[in-house]
Amino acid sequence: MLNQVELIGRLGNDPEFRTLNSGDRVCNIRLATTETWKNDAGERKERTTWHTVEVFGKGKVNAIEKCLRKGSLVHIIGQLRYDEYEKDGVKQVRAKINLSGPKHQVLFLDKKPTEQAEDEPGSQG
Repeated sequence: MLNQVELIGRLGNDPEFRTLNSGDRVCNIRLATTETWKNDAGERKERTTWHTVEVFGKGKVNAIEKCLRKGSLVHIIGQLRYDEYEKDGVKQVRAKINLSGPKHQVLFLDKKPTEQAEDEPGSQG
């Protein structure tokens, strides 16, 4: 079975970082993807969808911290996950893209390859 998500979009804000009880760092990204089309009248339309991306792994997190900012263009490959939580007594479900596996990637599209964190293992893998 396969659970893989690929998105290309721009960061809506600077990446946010937190440290887990284990000492591992996690990065959260809000990623905007925009689709455009023409309606029947020939007018250009667009729709932006916001995605929550959660990144694990020292190499990936360090590379993101070093290279990405609000507006950065990225290509992510991850896995779709759902968080369940309760708000005001009502069960809520939130989708997120998880990048924790060895095949999950964050590719920096608006940087020259030499500017990417090549010395950071896992920055693209």
